[in-house]
Amino acid sequence: MDEERLNRAVRGIRMPEDARQRLLHRLKEERPRRVVRLPKRPALAAVAACLALALGLPALAANVEPAYTLLYRASPAAAQYLQPVRESDEDSGIRMEVVSAAVQGDTAEVWVALQDRTGSRVDETTDLFDSYSIRSPADQSAHCELAGYDEATGTALFRLQIIRTDGKSWQGEKVTFSLKGFLSRRAAYEQVEIPLDLARLPQNAETRPVTLTGYGSPSGDAPDAFDALVPGEGQKDFPVEGFSLTGAAWAADGLHIQLAVKNRQKNDNNAEVYLLGPEGAKTFCDFLGYFREGEGENRVDYMEYVFSGTPGALADCRLAGDFYTAGLLTEGSWKVTFRLEGGE
Repeated sequence: MDEERLNRAVRGIRMPEDARQRLLHRLKEERPRRVVRLPKRPALAAVAACLALALGLPALAANVEPAYTLLYRASPAAAQYLQPVRESDEDSGIRMEVVSAAVQGDTAEVWVALQDRTGSRVDETTDLFDSYSIRSPADQSAHCELAGYDEATGTALFRLQIIRTDGKSWQGEKVTFSLKGFLSRRAAYEQVEIPLDLARLPQNAETRPVTLTGYGSPSGDAPDAFDALVPGEGQKDFPVEGFSLTGAAWAADGLHIQLAVKNRQKNDNNAEVYLLGPEGAKTFCDFLGYFREGEGENRVDYMEYVFSGTPGALADCRLAGDFYTAGLLTEGSWKVTFRLEGGE
């Protein structure tokens, strides 16, 4: 993720500003991580065992499990300071294990593994989205990313970073990590053009105030109010299944593009819409607002992108986006309580 997209993603998270800045700083310090797919080689377990012995972790050498094999492959340096936790919970044939953890001041690093012991619901696209929660004695913000996947054992490894908002150390504190579901079989559709003639879109469109459930902006500041387009029926034959274009028009503050997603609470379908200039340069929106209407099976989630400019200034631009969908939601109940120790 480039710096601009990282800024936009972090600023869209609701948290105290001092915690937001610390999270942004730490994420920028780290090199981008890639998903590690392990080859089906028996020698890999032996290598992990040797690493465990060399690093003074006899418990790992005695029983090298998929989660530890993944951990050492994904981040060998982490073994120098991580404290083994090895607490797990199982539901519906899915085993969740808190593998290791470490503390560095107000930041805790936790490695969590998911393994499907009965099928293939865990894959290299597995995403915990917003289905996990952390119970702790202090307010905190968290960032979770997929760090590795072992196809042979159906195990995915996640790196979780938890930052205390009060700046105090996590050392010795108990936390509970809970998970109620995860997504897999995800697909990405990048730079998909949306067939719209921006110069011919309606002007002075009707808008109405909505209650935002989330937002993103370069400044990170929450707006006092947001006026969204009145949702339409939706464009037929939208280029990506799972999304609907329910509004595209010029309003007082610029170009508004509105997408709708049904059952987003179960599929977490998301998109990043941008403008493509004549030379292919991308221009991202100045504001992104999330809101929803309806409840239960009738719930519809909206994403509204606002670009500053005029029809004349943006006449040579095309509309495009990156779209992310999920094919499978696995629900359950997993919970592990453990103490944060080690590191520092």
